[in-house]
Amino acid sequence: METVLIIYNDSSGNNEGQNIATSLTNYLQKEQPEWNVWTHVSNADTNPKELRAFATKHDVTRLVFIGGDGTLHHLVNTFRSQMEQYTVGIIPGGTVNNFARSLNLPLKPQEVFPIIAHGRPKGVDYGVINDKEVIISTLTIGLLADTAARVSQKEKQAYGPLAFMKRFFRLLRKKKRYPLTIETPTKRWAGKSSLVTITMTNSAGGYVHFDESAAPDDGQMHITILKRINLWQTIRILPKVIAGKLAEIQEIDYFSTDQVTITSQKNQVRTRTDGDPTDDLPVTIKVVKQGMRVLVASDQTV
Repeated sequence: METVLIIYNDSSGNNEGQNIATSLTNYLQKEQPEWNVWTHVSNADTNPKELRAFATKHDVTRLVFIGGDGTLHHLVNTFRSQMEQYTVGIIPGGTVNNFARSLNLPLKPQEVFPIIAHGRPKGVDYGVINDKEVIISTLTIGLLADTAARVSQKEKQAYGPLAFMKRFFRLLRKKKRYPLTIETPTKRWAGKSSLVTITMTNSAGGYVHFDESAAPDDGQMHITILKRINLWQTIRILPKVIAGKLAEIQEIDYFSTDQVTITSQKNQVRTRTDGDPTDDLPVTIKVVKQGMRVLVASDQTV
């Protein structure tokens, strides 16, 4: 018998998360009548310790997170120290949903309900930044971080990934570059870069084919460094970006690792992780290989 805790975010103000949680509860009571099902809200005022205590008190075995990458980021961070105790179900509720896309999860909530009730667990990686913050999808430095910082929630909801592209090309004209040192156990890179992205999966910016060489369970983070970028260069490399063949682009330095430290001589070089601001440089990131057991379709082979 499973004990399920469904966690939803009510910050949007339209009760969508609560409505999904209620619908899923009703569905599970029909599909798995022997299961115990609880719900709990999560927002900026929620104390992570109280949320963990609630799960412990009720002997929860299966967590269900409703939300986009930012919500998933915070909830994985909340339960990180106990993650091995749980199977995790994901119901996409954001505008980009990189993490859900990388696992081929349906983007319509009701289509994920059967996976919550009957799916199988799959080991999935996540990273830990400076021993205190997780990365489940993407960390950006440089133009991408500055772009994400300038895209409002209203723009995300209205335009989705196109909102990022619009802001990105506006910043591109400024030709800003950042002095960085990137060190892994086997490689050292030093120089100026317009943008750096670190991905845990093949999906970024809502585009599931961003990196065809990456997988959510390969035990690696994938680092893409673009030293200099302009409009014409972007147009030239776009076909390979669309094809997910980042490693084949000469203008890009690309490598994979399970641990990296990134520093800068410049003060206040920002990072953004899973859509939200995180520590300025320096950062050290380590991969927790298959540290989460996430529910996927029972007939899914990858």
